[in-house]
Amino acid sequence: MNRLIITSALLAGALFCTGQTVNDGLMYGQQDDLYGTARYRALSGAFGALGGDLTAIGQNPAGSVIFTNHFASFSFANSNNSNTSNYFGTTADSKNTDLDLNQGGGVLVFKGIDDSTLSKFSVGFNYDATRSYNDNVLLAGSSNRSISQYFLNNANGFALSNFETQAGETVSSLYQFLGENVGFDAQQGFLGFQSFVIDPVTPGDPDNTQYTSATGTGSFNQGYEVISSGTQGKAAFNLAGQLYDRWSFGLNLNSHFIDYTRFTGLRETNTNSNATTTDVEFNNRLETNGTGFSFQLGGIGKITESLRIGATYESPTWYTIDETLVQEIYTTRRGTNNQDVFTDVVPNVINVYNPYDLKTPGSLTGSIAYVFGTAGLLSVDYTTRNYSNLKFSPESEPVFSDNNAQISSQLDRAATLRIGGEYRVSNFTLRGGYRIVESPYTDQSIMDDLNGYSLGLGYSWGSTTVDVSYDYSDRNYSQQLYSTGLDTRGTVNNENTNIAVTLGFNF
Repeated sequence: MNRLIITSALLAGALFCTGQTVNDGLMYGQQDDLYGTARYRALSGAFGALGGDLTAIGQNPAGSVIFTNHFASFSFANSNNSNTSNYFGTTADSKNTDLDLNQGGGVLVFKGIDDSTLSKFSVGFNYDATRSYNDNVLLAGSSNRSISQYFLNNANGFALSNFETQAGETVSSLYQFLGENVGFDAQQGFLGFQSFVIDPVTPGDPDNTQYTSATGTGSFNQGYEVISSGTQGKAAFNLAGQLYDRWSFGLNLNSHFIDYTRFTGLRETNTNSNATTTDVEFNNRLETNGTGFSFQLGGIGKITESLRIGATYESPTWYTIDETLVQEIYTTRRGTNNQDVFTDVVPNVINVYNPYDLKTPGSLTGSIAYVFGTAGLLSVDYTTRNYSNLKFSPESEPVFSDNNAQISSQLDRAATLRIGGEYRVSNFTLRGGYRIVESPYTDQSIMDDLNGYSLGLGYSWGSTTVDVSYDYSDRNYSQQLYSTGLDTRGTVNNENTNIAVTLGFNF
């Protein structure tokens, strides 16, 4: 029978997607990392009422006109991620270190005409790497649930004829055919069948639609690793003006990008007496590229010579995202005379998926700062962001509609509090800060609040400045292995430290 006829009844229900999840959308839209210049980091980002820093322009666009001169800076940062996981009582540690150029930009400041309402105006540009994806998380332990459950959940309901190659077909061509014409679920069932992780209940029957596990029942030793890399960044094009030497207003037009790669690998072994397949290695490599746009409106007011207030509206970011996925699976099973039989299912197919749209939530920020003349300052920012406004589209795709329903029920409004201060001693400036970022989840066992602190030192000579900062943050979250079947979770404690150096130039 023709392959197209066999699958035609399934096309109406096929989902042409990689299984994008709420966690993926939240990862791209969450604003909890500390980034940018060393001075900005040292104050834990509490710059909304201060300005005079290039990364701070990305927080409040009115901040560019606070500069007294033309100014440019660039920054390097060394980041360290340390993860301690617990999976069914077994702990595992993993670390990752990264060094990169994470900020660069400049601003031109012009004085207004004498006695005019417009005291100053400025134009600027700044680039910030807003998130580094370089990380490594390892879960290792013994579970009573097998990876076979993942393949069973995807395979059940599909006829066996979809998973068996016909004359002239190869594993690669059938895998590709299923992805293009039936859907992601069928591809996963195919991988499980071809690798002998699952078996049909009625072998040899092309109409069989139910499958059983080949890994048996009992205990399964599992190691699950997530290795991610890449960067998320923002380029801000800025215009600001100051009225009566007191009120500053600004606009940012922001261009965003996502460059993200995630490798997930599962290794599972068992010694179950009723198992025919004893060793499974399942690898997935997801590559994501996205571009987006947002804008910001902000203001800073000088209430007195010492007291400053600030406010910023940040629009949602509208992303268009492209994804590709590569999969492979390797297994070992018991053959005749208990000899090991090895099977490799490597389609060598790059699944290229249709672009989708993601709208991340906007935010409102209120700020207040007190400046102690030339001696120092204290600053506080409060930001609120409603993560239930995160949205995937087109919503005509069932998976996106389901994601949006989960977002409405699982995510909520979250606030960020930042406190920072600095004290000047001659040409040196001592800095420090603290921040707390609330979890966007209503269930904090999925992701807890983030707490962080920062320290810094600055030195100025002539027209040149150098700033150094250290910041630390800590957060607990749970890592789910797969969205279906093997949906067990491990807990992860993430500790992130950064050392940043910024060179600045007044001209």
